[in-house]
Amino acid sequence: MKITAIRATPVNVPYRASALMSAGRNDCSTRTIIEVETDAGLTGLGEASYGYAAQIIERDFAPALIGLDPHRGSAVLKRYCLPDHLDFGTPVLKVRLAAWGGIDIALWDILAQAADVPLYEMLGGAVRAQAEFVAYAYSPPDGESASAQMASAARAAVAASGARIFEFKVGVHSLEVDIVTVKTVHRALGGAVQLAIDANMCWSHRDARRFLNEVAPLLENAEEPVASVAEMQQLADEFNVNVSTHCTDPDAMLSHRRVGAVPTLDAAGGITGIRTLARTLGTGGRRIWLRSHAEAGIGWAAIVHLGMSTPELARPAQSLMDLIAEDLITGGRWEVRNGGVRAPSTAGLGVSLDRVALRACHALYLEQGEVLAFPPALSRARNHPTSSA
Repeated sequence: MKITAIRATPVNVPYRASALMSAGRNDCSTRTIIEVETDAGLTGLGEASYGYAAQIIERDFAPALIGLDPHRGSAVLKRYCLPDHLDFGTPVLKVRLAAWGGIDIALWDILAQAADVPLYEMLGGAVRAQAEFVAYAYSPPDGESASAQMASAARAAVAASGARIFEFKVGVHSLEVDIVTVKTVHRALGGAVQLAIDANMCWSHRDARRFLNEVAPLLENAEEPVASVAEMQQLADEFNVNVSTHCTDPDAMLSHRRVGAVPTLDAAGGITGIRTLARTLGTGGRRIWLRSHAEAGIGWAAIVHLGMSTPELARPAQSLMDLIAEDLITGGRWEVRNGGVRAPSTAGLGVSLDRVALRACHALYLEQGEVLAFPPALSRARNHPTSSA
């Protein structure tokens, strides 16, 4: 079997509602949808974050991969696109790794289709009946009613998903509002569901200490309360609370034993990268689960297969499937029910691309351009008049 063509299409996937967090507000997510065709009539699907991945894949990766046999494995084919080691002083290599992460998903999809087994079987078989997920919510815009609105959102999300953890954004409103919100949500759920918060590094160490001093016993996890992994470790030790970070550098993570890892699928190098990281960190008993980056249906399917087949991914992963308005795949949406999602028994990822939706979301990308989940801290009005001085 040989790779015959690779297409990468940047898209903007609209949200059902605005997503408000400490870094800003977004109404859609920019993704790259990847198709890897073979002469065996099999097409593997992949997905990567942001639109920059499309140019890297079509300009650099496709010429290097066309004509190669997917059966050689992703780890071998990766060497035609990336060096063996990501030089610490060359940040573009991490950008290229994230683009590769989307290709990696597509290659695994091809191999599982060729073997006529669902991807989770190709990855070693199901170690749990379903991939488990938390219920997740972004911040309400109004600080005065934030606690009541979040409590209502929590009850609705848990009832719909059956999740055993409810996780929500903090840091948009004052520290006092966030403290009251945690306590209000805890009361609203009656202790039947665990709580976790996601701060996106919004607090100083001092403010994080104030927050945790009030609510640490109520939290299952605090994600990125501060910008320093070392300070996260200090907070975990001082308040005996679980903390986590999106950092995927094994050296940094192994040096901070109490900080859990929440990697992004493509940024870690796709399915292969997640499995390697899970083994590295999980062997030492480190907590690790998957972050959601508002994936469409292809990336979401990969997360589900990983959750079912990777022993170390025991804690429920993040889920934003209910946020996006279009999953870009045919058939029914893979909703979280009874606490999780079970992938179908069909071969490969088990998803097919909805080309009508793909064209519509690509047109939206051409109209809007790249949408950053973490925009610049400051902004300026567009179309400034030029100075005549």
